[in-house]
Amino acid sequence: MEYLPKVIDESLRRSNFAFSIFRKAEADVELNGYTIPKGWKVLVWHRAIHMDPNIYSNPKEFLPSRWVDHKFKAGSFIPFGAGIRTCPGAALGKLEISIFLHYFLLNYKLEELNPKGPIKWLPSPHPVDNCLARVIKLP
Repeated sequence: MEYLPKVIDESLRRSNFAFSIFRKAEADVELNGYTIPKGWKVLVWHRAIHMDPNIYSNPKEFLPSRWVDHKFKAGSFIPFGAGIRTCPGAALGKLEISIFLHYFLLNYKLEELNPKGPIKWLPSPHPVDNCLARVIKLP
């Protein structure tokens, strides 16, 4: 399952479990012609970064292959936060996802009940019907 980590990273890029993170400006910061004064609270919205076409080509497409030789800049992939506040359980979380998917994919298949259903894009992309599916145990 060499491709699985790429699928996991692409899944985390597309739909993050945390809506956003808050940070406090430790110093005055100039950003795109604006000044963020020291002490102000800043909301970092993962989706704005993970769906930015300047960082990820075709950001609305689910493309695990984008991670094959992907060299991302610091702060362009932050499903577990960044810097000194990166989630200490990030590696464990990815390991747990990998173990679950390994056993699930070998023993079950999903049959989506509404494969052409509409998608809502805010606050994160998800099917309107929450992706109703039938879980079928493989023989």
